[in-house]
Amino acid sequence: MNLEQNLKQLEDIAKKLESEELPLDEAIELFERGISLSTSIRTALNEAKLRIEAVVEGANDTFAIEPLDLESS
Repeated sequence: MNLEQNLKQLEDIAKKLESEELPLDEAIELFERGISLSTSIRTALNEAKLRIEAVVEGANDTFAIEPLDLESS
């Protein structure tokens, strides 16, 4: 799955957990899936960050590298 699909699926899970009265077992399964998706999303974002930094670094003095803060979003 790509990043956008993972984000959409995580959003759907969050909505279900917030709005529906689910049996405990189903809620736990959704929560576990959400955690797994969150890990995949963070990994994809970190990989994208590294790729962007490599491109910018490869441009030598044309651009300045600035750290990308993923925690503030």
